[in-house]
Amino acid sequence: MSEEILQFLPFKSFVNSSFWHKLAELKIDVLKLSDTPETVHGFYSSFQAKSHLLEVDYSAFNSEFTPPKNCFPVQGTIYNKNTIEEFKNCNKVDLVNLEGQKFIEDLKNGKVLKDPWLLFRFFILSFADLKCHKYYYWFGFPCPMSPTFTKNTNTISLKECEELSEDSVLEAFNGIPEKSFFVLTKTEGHWIGKALADYNGEPDVYFCFCDPVEVGLEQPSWLLRLYAYFLMKTYPALHSKSVKFLGLRFSSTSDISSSLIWNLVLPGDSKSPEEEIKFVGWETNQNCKMGPRIASMADSMDPAKLAENSVNLNLKLMKWRLLPDLNLDVIAQQKCLLFGAGTLGCGVARNLLSWGFKNITLVDSGKVSFSNPVRQSLYKHEDALSGKQMKATTAADRLKEINPSAVTKGYVMQIPMPGHAVGDSMRETITKDLETIEELVKNHDVIFLLTDSRESRWLPTMLGAFYKKIVINAALGFDSYLVMRHGSSRKENEASGETDYGDLKCVNGQNLACYFCNDVTAPGDSMKDRTLDQQCTVTRPGVSNIASSYAVELLVALLQHPLRENAPAYFQLTEKKVKTSVPEGILGIIPHSIRGMLCNYENILPAAMKFNQCVACSEKVLAEFGQTHFEFLFKAFESSKYLEDLTGISQYEDLENDIIECSDSDF
Repeated sequence: MSEEILQFLPFKSFVNSSFWHKLAELKIDVLKLSDTPETVHGFYSSFQAKSHLLEVDYSAFNSEFTPPKNCFPVQGTIYNKNTIEEFKNCNKVDLVNLEGQKFIEDLKNGKVLKDPWLLFRFFILSFADLKCHKYYYWFGFPCPMSPTFTKNTNTISLKECEELSEDSVLEAFNGIPEKSFFVLTKTEGHWIGKALADYNGEPDVYFCFCDPVEVGLEQPSWLLRLYAYFLMKTYPALHSKSVKFLGLRFSSTSDISSSLIWNLVLPGDSKSPEEEIKFVGWETNQNCKMGPRIASMADSMDPAKLAENSVNLNLKLMKWRLLPDLNLDVIAQQKCLLFGAGTLGCGVARNLLSWGFKNITLVDSGKVSFSNPVRQSLYKHEDALSGKQMKATTAADRLKEINPSAVTKGYVMQIPMPGHAVGDSMRETITKDLETIEELVKNHDVIFLLTDSRESRWLPTMLGAFYKKIVINAALGFDSYLVMRHGSSRKENEASGETDYGDLKCVNGQNLACYFCNDVTAPGDSMKDRTLDQQCTVTRPGVSNIASSYAVELLVALLQHPLRENAPAYFQLTEKKVKTSVPEGILGIIPHSIRGMLCNYENILPAAMKFNQCVACSEKVLAEFGQTHFEFLFKAFESSKYLEDLTGISQYEDLENDIIECSDSDF
């Protein structure tokens, strides 16, 4: 057959993350900040090899290197530059030739003959960006560009070779100390292994090497090319002769049947001693182009990332076995807007962090006072000392201290309220605040109503309904609390229609009431003529913690339900002992509202239907806001009677005078 040029498989690199950890540790050491080349070590294996890989890990920098079991050592050099410009501007051709000359020098001075594992070497050009925890690197495996090598017979497997048996090769392999490169020669009818230094030019030998190529590929790795070049330079008697190479490939520790045999013709050394040898060997990147790779270790080295992974550990463990269908991504993507940064606001914000919410914005106009830190978990005594620390901004900063990966911001502003007239001097300021509040509602997914007065919840309620946001409300009494979700304004699931669950109809999220739907009067100035204890939120300390926890858990349950805020409500009235079996989410039932009392430690789960004349979420109110916008709002702020007239509930007041009182005997 005609001679055929043999193709070789160039090496690829596999860098264990521990290598970058060790490099960072060394570079932080002042003594190691120079860009002087340093010796490193790697290893490869032909045992159950998946690909022709060179691996490096944390042990690469050890002065005394011992490769893992069934692996062979490789010595290399790392050129770690101190700037990205030095990394980019390094002459790549000169560098690979410089490393190649080390290979030639080891051939000339006999080091390779003494330690054949030096045949294979590598180098790394790198730049360690320790601030961003990114590592730019490029591996090189220097190999002479010429000559080419041809084979004069077909490649055969070891099991097809008539003069060699697998047992004899294994016996020879196990009996020789240096296993990466050796000679298999026949003595007195037996095949034995010899070190390269003991080869005396006898004919009919096999030059053996451990070939880290997966079973099934006919091409050898780059090791054969280096091996052949070494023999050509070291043994002139082999020039122009056919030389047999055995590449050992282990399917298991005792199975080498897939090993291959190549017959190569070694050309004569045509180059004069003065002629310069050119080298190749730069590894291609993940796009199969000549260029460096980038390793980002931020997840395992950046303190903020490490903290984030630890913060989410409880959630990941929860998802691992208890709730495999839990969608943590949808939680992390939600943007939550909290109106109120007091007792409820602090409790809700902390529980949001616990569930993995990252985007939290707070709106509040108050300052941190000395009475706050004992009840409001995001403030400290120091925050109250100056008397100037605003709750919204302080709470946002504190959330970042707790979880550095959280995206938090605080806005200091008053929430305009119905029945609280706006004077001409304040109109411009209130207009700017309204623009900010409206923009915040637009840009967030969930609205929490956590303020300390009823009328301050009207504007966020109306905007939440208008912009189709999830709205969660929490309110406190002395020993009672209310947590509820507002009815959904999102109509995507309208096709499902009214659903009958037992004796209760229309409990889907679109038909549920908002906080103001049960009122037959518009909210007014609830603080006027109140005593001090009525103006403050005076509650049993545990009430706010319970309510804020329920508020967040209700939101999470909604987000995990396939219908989200349109999920039907679980309905329960203890007086009638009626329950409906509506579909549950993965976290259980999803009620409309939770009313709890600490006096008897009881919760009830009532549901209320949307009120067509509601002063906050009815179609008339939303339509009027859509048409006249801020003009409508200022009318509502001027007098709450305007909302009553607009929705028609003022007519109920006229009916009060027509009520006839009846005694029991009249029935």
